[in-house]
Amino acid sequence: MTKTILITGGSGVLGKELLKDLIEDYKIIAIGNHYTHFPDSIRFHKNFKFYERDLSKIKNPDDFLIPESIDLILHLAAVVSGAKVTEEVYHQINVTSTQLLVEFAKSRNIPHFGFVSSVSVYGSKEINLNINSERMGTTIYAKTKLLAENYILNSGKNYSLFRMASIYGKGTKSFISKLLSLSKLKFYPYISSSRKKSVIHIADATKALVTWTKQTLDGKTPKPVYVFSHPEFVTVNQVINTFQSLRIMGKFLFPIPVGGFFAKMIELVFRSLAFLKRKPFHGSPLQPLLESVAIYDSQSFENLGIFPERDLRKGLTDYQ
Repeated sequence: MTKTILITGGSGVLGKELLKDLIEDYKIIAIGNHYTHFPDSIRFHKNFKFYERDLSKIKNPDDFLIPESIDLILHLAAVVSGAKVTEEVYHQINVTSTQLLVEFAKSRNIPHFGFVSSVSVYGSKEINLNINSERMGTTIYAKTKLLAENYILNSGKNYSLFRMASIYGKGTKSFISKLLSLSKLKFYPYISSSRKKSVIHIADATKALVTWTKQTLDGKTPKPVYVFSHPEFVTVNQVINTFQSLRIMGKFLFPIPVGGFFAKMIELVFRSLAFLKRKPFHGSPLQPLLESVAIYDSQSFENLGIFPERDLRKGLTDYQ
């Protein structure tokens, strides 16, 4: 009998890649606001069903209104870092909807639940980090992901969470994609420090989640926590140099210092603009470039029997 997966955030970049690899073997139920954001190859597939559900308005587990029997939930939906929304919306989507979805899973005796989190929960640091390091994230995104993690870990169920490094590749909105966009304006952010950052190519991130899903549905006991990142850490300057060596980014770019005093000035400018426009402010757009989380957990991949295949140079060819 074909097993059924409930997915949130399926119309996002990662969600679409996951669905392409899962839809032939499983029935997929997606919930969200934008049915038309799915490609036709998914929307009209015999194994696909969509329910319009606004996670910001769901107040109790019964509001999900899903009659089908579910074997596994993949929860990808989230308000991403830097979104111009209030802290209340961050909490409603990233925390409350996760709690309600967990309670829905428990009430329906759904045995498997996977939650996509972020390595940002560890906070901006790069020294001796491991999967069990203290989580000290300070951004609203990191703090809400941390609260959602805690609820899952304390649920009393054998559910899993995946701390993802910055996912890059064509179509993503990672700091790497933002660097390329800035280069088209003939300048790049110059950062004097060599802070290292963890990244993972979207193909490797997809493979990790697809492998976990298939193995879990086949009866393998999952780990409670995974960290998915490439073992080689990168710096902003390294990314720029690699882009240039691949002739994706021009050689002659004007450097704009963004660290130290300049970072504070840039933040003040964007904070003032947000105030004038009466929009929430959660840090300047350059903040992801200044933060650094460098972590790799080999056991997360060894548990699945796979290894991230795309180093930075191979991964950046996506942008050619």
